[in-house]
Amino acid sequence: MVMKFTNNAASTLASAINSSVTSLTVATGQGALFPTLGAGDYFYCTLVNVGGSIEIVKVTARSTDTFTIVRGQDNTTAANWSFGDKVELRLVAASLNDIPKLDEANTFSGTNTFSANTSFTSTGAVQISKGTSGQQP
Repeated sequence: MVMKFTNNAASTLASAINSSVTSLTVATGQGALFPTLGAGDYFYCTLVNVGGSIEIVKVTARSTDTFTIVRGQDNTTAANWSFGDKVELRLVAASLNDIPKLDEANTFSGTNTFSANTSFTSTGAVQISKGTSGQQP
């Protein structure tokens, strides 16, 4: 599962949605502004109307201009939205909370490269190579 981002992704709703639907469609051709998602990938979008109401949704799939969504994320509530309301990829608290914290136990697989002096505990085989600074770790 990977959280995806793009810069300056913003559009409008191509049609109204009620509070129970699980998909939305953005203006024609505007879906390409948002991240391409693979299996398990996601991104967060904020819906905004002219009155300033917001709802954060988790987008779990994108097919051209249609997004599959999980409603009422990040302490917001699913609401009704009108044609032309904004759909924007914003940095929201849920995005930051989804990033693994360095002081938690994390599992890494594959080849991992560290470019600074690094301290860690390993329960498996570790390969450490000389860093770019020319100093051994």
